[in-house]
Amino acid sequence: MTIDKQSRYDRQLRLWGNSGQSNLESSHICLINATSTGSELLKNLVLPGIGEFTIIDNTEVTESSLSGNFFLAHQDLGDNTATAMVRELKELNSEVIGNAIENSLTNVLKNESVQFWDSFNIVIISNFVPEEDLNRLKDILWEKNIPLFLVNTMGFYGSLQLILRETTVIETHDPAKFFDLRIDHPWPELQEYVDSIKLDELDDTEHAHVPYIVIFIKALQSWKASHNDIPPKNYQEKNQFRKHVEAMSRNINYEGNFTEALKAIHRALQTTQIPQAILELFEDDNIKDENVNLTTSIFWIYVKALKNFVEKTNKLPLPYAVPDMASDTVSYITLQSIYRNKAINDQKLFTEEVIEILNSIGRTSDDINHDSILSFCKNTQFLYVTKGSKKLFNQKMRSAVLSETDEESSDILNVHFAILAFNSYIHLFHIRPGIQDLDQFIDVFKRRYADPSSEVPDALITTFKEVLSHPSPDYHNISSLLGGIASQEILKITTSQYTPLDNLYVFDGIHSISEKWKI
Repeated sequence: MTIDKQSRYDRQLRLWGNSGQSNLESSHICLINATSTGSELLKNLVLPGIGEFTIIDNTEVTESSLSGNFFLAHQDLGDNTATAMVRELKELNSEVIGNAIENSLTNVLKNESVQFWDSFNIVIISNFVPEEDLNRLKDILWEKNIPLFLVNTMGFYGSLQLILRETTVIETHDPAKFFDLRIDHPWPELQEYVDSIKLDELDDTEHAHVPYIVIFIKALQSWKASHNDIPPKNYQEKNQFRKHVEAMSRNINYEGNFTEALKAIHRALQTTQIPQAILELFEDDNIKDENVNLTTSIFWIYVKALKNFVEKTNKLPLPYAVPDMASDTVSYITLQSIYRNKAINDQKLFTEEVIEILNSIGRTSDDINHDSILSFCKNTQFLYVTKGSKKLFNQKMRSAVLSETDEESSDILNVHFAILAFNSYIHLFHIRPGIQDLDQFIDVFKRRYADPSSEVPDALITTFKEVLSHPSPDYHNISSLLGGIASQEILKITTSQYTPLDNLYVFDGIHSISEKWKI
């Protein structure tokens, strides 16, 4: 990356690093419908340097288009909306490529092959598209595992849904400060170093600078020697172990390393084990021998290699990370070196497993990205996988909105069904409904999302009235908020970092509350 880019993108590079920025700059985003929300969304992707974007829209800029869209002006009146928005958005970042397709989604689906969508990393639909087009596009992108975001704004309400067959993330940036120190299972080189330090033979200065990793290993091993090789289990035993560590100090008031050890005592009692979530990944159909082939994603290749690694070593690869601690420089550097060398050796063994799998399915070692292997080995404790859904709602959600309840989450869920019914109304009658159409709107909801004989709760009807009372779906404050939220989730997907939405988010701007659901 050039110095100019390092300077321009300095703050975001601290969030997702060069690998995330590279993913971002190589991505191509497609927006269907040049709405106010869509413009705010793309603004938040163009500024950090997305590679390319394409807007599909066949409408012309009108006076009503200008009310909530800061990227359209009076001189754009009569122009194609997509072309006008692309022109303005490109002004934000000269390195971003912008394209306009002056056509409807209906015609694009009719005239283009399914391979047309392969050029996009993410597709976004903003507000209404015909239901048959939505279903067709969902099917195409689902098979290709290309993320589809549905973002809707309606008055002071909004929703965001991610439709994706499978989401996998290696760098989740889990906020938990976890250090895999292997206190309970030191490898030979670490054990040899610990044994070389004779606490009784050290002078007071040296004793006060022994790293607490050494203290913990010695303390735990001496404890287990007198407790049938069993580590502290319950609260009482853990409290006794704490006193055992404190007793190893010559003067707890002057030895900062022992004071620090007592504060970090939980690290001495961490059990080295394979997380249950990772064990479940090892049972996934994606890594069964008969399912691993040339089309298998590199994530699942890595998971299969990880399973093979664990079967041989009974442990995950060591992620090189040693916390700061009171110590003399030589001891700390020595300890760092021991952990670093172990991590490097584990990465080599893991890479060998990856190469073996690639060779077995006819792929070459040229497919190996050593940076991604390093990232995977550092993050095996926090791998994220979730399965998605093509549904817009589930039975549990429908039952919740049809029941009389005072629960806040049900009130917010009413917003989601109101937006669904709004789009269904447009699909059926080719016009936006108003408050005068309330009875017909309720009928559409019953036919599409409930039962014609169902009683519609008063709270849901109140939400319907709110949706129908607004002449425009594009109030700029709501469009800006939903565009910001959507772009944040898109950045997670494009950079392949952080945990994305799973999979529905609904915002109620009247009460300033929001909720999310998994469909």
